[in-house]
Amino acid sequence: MSDRKSYKDLEMVVFDMAGTTLQIGGLIPVALKEGFLEEGIELTDEEIRSIRGLSKIEAIRNLLEKHLGNPTEDLIQKIHKDFLQKLEMMFDREEVRLIPGAEETFSWLKAKNLLIALNTGFERKYALMILERVGWSDIADTLVCGDEVSEGRPAPDLILESMKRLDCRNPSRVAAVGDTQSDLNAAAEAKVGLAVGVLTGAHSDDQLKLCPHHLIIPGVGDLPKYLS
Repeated sequence: MSDRKSYKDLEMVVFDMAGTTLQIGGLIPVALKEGFLEEGIELTDEEIRSIRGLSKIEAIRNLLEKHLGNPTEDLIQKIHKDFLQKLEMMFDREEVRLIPGAEETFSWLKAKNLLIALNTGFERKYALMILERVGWSDIADTLVCGDEVSEGRPAPDLILESMKRLDCRNPSRVAAVGDTQSDLNAAAEAKVGLAVGVLTGAHSDDQLKLCPHHLIIPGVGDLPKYLS
C-alpha cells in the first residue's frame, strides 16, 4: 500500500490512545500480569505483546483460551474487572504523559480544519479518566471506546463508529494512526485512505510491516511533515 496522501485529501484522522498519543502502555502489561497471576497463570512478555491493541476483553479471552482451553465467561469478566481496578490504582500512582509531538500534531490538524477522533479499547469511564489527567477532555471531536462498539480491534468498528459520529462517509478521506498490528488491521478492514503505524508503542517496525499499511513513522509528531 503506497498511496501518498496530503491533508487536503482527508476529512478526519483517527488516533489510538495508549502507545500512539499517550504514554500509558507500560502500566497495561503490569496490570494484566497481576490479574492473571491471581488466577495462578503467569504470563510471559511475548504473550502480552501478542495481544496488544486488541480490546481488553478479547485480549483476556485469547490468553485464557491459550492457558485453559475453554474459560468460562464469568472468569473472563472477573479478570477484566480485576485488571481495570488494578489499572485505576496504578493511574493514581503513575503519571500519564503525552507522546512527544502529539499535542502539536492535533493543533496542526485543527488549523487545517480536519476532524480528530480518538479510539481506545478501554471503557469510556477509564478513557475519560486518562484524558482528564493530561488535560485532553476536549481535545478530539469524538471519542469512541471499547464498550461502545460490538467488536474491538482488529475489527473496524471503532473507526467506523468514529466516521458515523462525525458524518464522514468516505473512508478514503480518513487516516487511522496506531502503534499495533491490530490498529493497522482494523484500518485495513475499514478501508481507510491512509493507514499509519507509529513506533512509540507496543509493536516494532518489523511487526508493523507485516500488516497492510501506507506509512510507518517514528511518532505521531511526524505526521504533519508527511501530510504537508
